[in-house]
Amino acid sequence: MTENLWTLVNTAFERYPDNTIWIRRLSRGRREIFTYAQVQAAALALAEQLKELGVRAGDHVGILSENGPEWGAAAFATWKIGAVVAPLHAGNSDDELELMVQALAPRVILYHGDDRGLANTVAIQLREHAAASTDESPAAGKHDEAVRLYTSGSTGRPKLVRLSHKNIVSNVLAGAAIDLDIRSDDRFLSLLPTSHAFGLSFDMVLPIHCGACMVLPRVLAASEVLAALEEERITLMIAVPRLFRNVMHGMEKKFKDAGALMQFYIKAVRCSPMPLRRILNFPIRRKFGGHIKAWVSGGSRLDPEIARYYRKLGLPLRQGYGLTETSPAVSVQRGTDDVLDSVGEPLGGVEVKLKDPDETGTGILMVRGPNLMLGYADQKQTAEVMEDGWFNTGDFARLVDGSKIVLAGRAKRLIVTEAGKNVYPEDLEIMLERYPEIKESGVFELDARPVAVFSVDPENTGKVKDILKQFNRRVSGHNQITRYAVVEELPRTPLGKVALRQLPDIFQNSEVT
Repeated sequence: MTENLWTLVNTAFERYPDNTIWIRRLSRGRREIFTYAQVQAAALALAEQLKELGVRAGDHVGILSENGPEWGAAAFATWKIGAVVAPLHAGNSDDELELMVQALAPRVILYHGDDRGLANTVAIQLREHAAASTDESPAAGKHDEAVRLYTSGSTGRPKLVRLSHKNIVSNVLAGAAIDLDIRSDDRFLSLLPTSHAFGLSFDMVLPIHCGACMVLPRVLAASEVLAALEEERITLMIAVPRLFRNVMHGMEKKFKDAGALMQFYIKAVRCSPMPLRRILNFPIRRKFGGHIKAWVSGGSRLDPEIARYYRKLGLPLRQGYGLTETSPAVSVQRGTDDVLDSVGEPLGGVEVKLKDPDETGTGILMVRGPNLMLGYADQKQTAEVMEDGWFNTGDFARLVDGSKIVLAGRAKRLIVTEAGKNVYPEDLEIMLERYPEIKESGVFELDARPVAVFSVDPENTGKVKDILKQFNRRVSGHNQITRYAVVEELPRTPLGKVALRQLPDIFQNSEVT
């Protein structure tokens, strides 16, 4: 196996020098195009600059930048000299950035755009020619630390996750080996921040390993995403479930507005055998560029009804699962997976088992494999999640057909009512979000009962009470929502997840009585 990340990406630089590595979409139809050779030259030049600044193997190098060649060149330069990448989330507030800098303690911070007033910053420049390197051999071994990620998640106290070169390389190679057949002419739509494990491994290192191209949208808005899909010949896209839900609602509205003939066509597509469905649905696929190979949903659970919707149209939506601590992917659905609510089978080399399964076969998911982190910077935190070489994910799950993982919710979010009944907030959120008027929901515990905060457009606020009446008639008593708050948007983490820790305060200020 490739020894380290610099060797992995540099092999691609040497193999595909003239290939396009990044396309940056700009306003008024303009685009910036970068080649593998250009980014390699920038990385080598920046590596020499870091050494001149006194950065050595094992030092932490902060990166403050949006996705793109600047972020990539900074990371590759850092790995070239054996230093440790310490991402700083560009979407965070100044106060949050300051906390990250204090925790990560970078020797220097490489930035592109705005240094946000931080100390020890150096601007990233994409130079045309590489400086002469005095050290051709990679300084880092496969077991050395490659990335140190500050993660607060959506619940819990902040952690510093230490990932090795072997962790990420093994995960990328396992991802490249599944049935996606990623090639050098593929194009990824870059939506996940590379300052997080998922974006770093699967939205940057994986495409580069395969010689593919990454397309950077102007903004992370649904209209721009759809435009990029149609205009840039995108073949692969990894995104959070919210995007696929929004696209689904937009498609359904267009189908209904188009009249009876369109609805007859959609019905014909849905009723056809899968091979014929993939021929009949070409007009639909053409609206997404006509070159879709696969869409992958990750970051949180995907409603199986959404997966079924896309499957019925013959659109290749899959679901994956992972955590920062697993570099990040544990599993990805294969194209033939017929268990729509599963997150797929473990990637090659990854093992899973269930701890203390109950009578339904649901237990805590445990993981081990070459992708498992070196540990947290705080060894006490590491000891809390490691058991005889197995990592406790904190997720309830069951195994279908022996190996397909079906998630049931976060253990930390489990609500136990006064009657001893278990309530899984994620299940309730999925069911509530099937009502199109509810853009998003966040369920949490208050007085041993589930309560909710809903994201709703102003014109739909008055409909929530009736929606909950319908919902409560469909679920058992301990799952009923009797108290709720309404806001226009739920708070989000930099990765786009709902910031669950903020929900109690929002509920207190916005409860509907």
